[in-house]
Order: sequence, then C-alpha cells, then structure tokens
Amino acid sequence: MAQLDLLLETDVQIMRRLLEQFNSSNSTAEQRMNILLELEYLVHQVDNAQTLCSMGGLQVILEGLNSSDLRLQENSAFVLGSALSSNPVVQVKAVENGALQTLLTVLAIAQPLRVKKKVLFAVASLLRNFPYAQHNFLSHGGLQVLSELFRADGGGVLRLRIVTMLYDMISEKELISQAGLDLVLDAAHDERVRQYSKVSLDGELLEKGWCSLVPQLLESTEHDYREKALRALLAMAPMCLDQYRSDSSLMDSLLSLRDQYQHMVQSEMILGEENSYFTELVELIDALQVKMKTK
Repeated sequence: MAQLDLLLETDVQIMRRLLEQFNSSNSTAEQRMNILLELEYLVHQVDNAQTLCSMGGLQVILEGLNSSDLRLQENSAFVLGSALSSNPVVQVKAVENGALQTLLTVLAIAQPLRVKKKVLFAVASLLRNFPYAQHNFLSHGGLQVLSELFRADGGGVLRLRIVTMLYDMISEKELISQAGLDLVLDAAHDERVRQYSKVSLDGELLEKGWCSLVPQLLESTEHDYREKALRALLAMAPMCLDQYRSDSSLMDSLLSLRDQYQHMVQSEMILGEENSYFTELVELIDALQVKMKTK
C-alpha cells in the first residue's frame, strides 16, 4: 500500500511539474505538445485525471482547445477525451467549466480532420452514461452541429464516429428504461430514469433529419461502417419507421447488401466456416426489413 501511495504521489508531482512547464512563458510550442502527450498518458488513471482537474489542469486544456495552434487544439482534445473516459467526477467538472460549449464551437468551425476526430472523441467521452451532459448537448444544438459534420464528411471517418455516438446514446436510454422492468427499483435508479427522461433524443433525431442521414453510411464499402449503420437504424426504428418505408434508396440498399452478404455467407459455408461476421450482418438486415414491413 505504501508503494501505491508513493506511485500516486509521484504522478501528482509529475503533473504539477508538467502544468508549471506548460504555463511557463519560456515553453515552446513543441514542448507544450510533448507535455500534453505526457498528460494524456497519465490521465488514463482515474485518480490522476481527477487530481489534474483539481490542480487547474482542466482550465489549461480548455484554453488549449481555443488555441489558434491546430496541433495544440488536437492534443488538448485528446487529453480531455482520455480524462473524461469512464470518469464521472471529471465529466461533471468539465460540464461545469463549459467544456461542452467549447467542444461544439470547435466542431462548428472548419478544422482539419485530425482535430475533428479528437474533438469528437472528447464529446463522446463527455456524453457517455451522463444524461445531464446529453441534455445540455441537445439544448446547445449538438445534433445540428453533428448533422453538418456528417453531411460534409465525404470520407466517412467522422460519419462512423457520429453514428456510433448516436447509437450509444439511444442504447443507454433504452437500457435504463428496460432495467426498471427487471430490478428492484431504488432511489439511484429512479434518479437516473428521471435524468434520462429529460434527454429528448427521439424528437431531436427526427427533427434534425437523422432518419435520412444515417442510411447514407450504408453506401460505404467498409463492412464495419455498414454494421454500425444497421445497428443505429434498428435502434432508431421506433421513431423513424415512416421515413424508412418511404425511402426507396434505403430499401434498395438493404436488398442489395442482403444479396451481397448472403452470397458471402454461402461461400464461407462451402469452405466449412459457420457463424461468420457476414451471417450477423444478414441477420441485422433481416431484422430491419421485418420492422419496415410490420404495420
């Protein structure tokens, strides 16, 4: 135990030194980049991330996000995303310090792909399992910002991340509501249900046109992109079925993809392979087609 205390103390000392160096007027841009990378490594430890916040490190990172230096922006977003991951204490502090507005502002401004990828990582980390942040995200026009990013992303890398984020948010809310059917309800669960009830995700997704945006990810040639799109389309089905049924290009895509994957499954079965990844994709397509046909 003494060794552990010593290790944590050492990390605290390192972070304090790194912050002092970062804030020094003598530090070069290159030195600041390296400091951020060292901090990113350290904040994977939950305690370290919380300590960094209490030292004023969160404010330093948010200032880095507002920097005109694109590399500083990118690395600041990387540190923030890592510090937020599975760390409710840091998530709360980040929202209290205006991190969400800062991240959305950076996303809304034309930036290189590498910056946007890291900022999206930070947004996803901030929203995960945190309904209060999700509610704020929606009220600050987050879905509108994401829809503009989605439309502008021809390569699909950002599209994949955005659709994955939306799927996670829908699934979280659904899991919380289902959990109440099986568990002995307690005050903590009731509070989470209450918080998620304030996240008006369904209406926002419908209003911002996501029922017609997500199907566009099926046009990708990457199997994992298509898989994420299919899972998201299934999760969105309760609110989007009318749009799906009137979307002839979606129906054509599903028929074409099913034929393609069914052929690949049959080829693998000839080779003696069963329960393949492509079988799973066929099952996802079948499930979506059933929902679309069921009145």
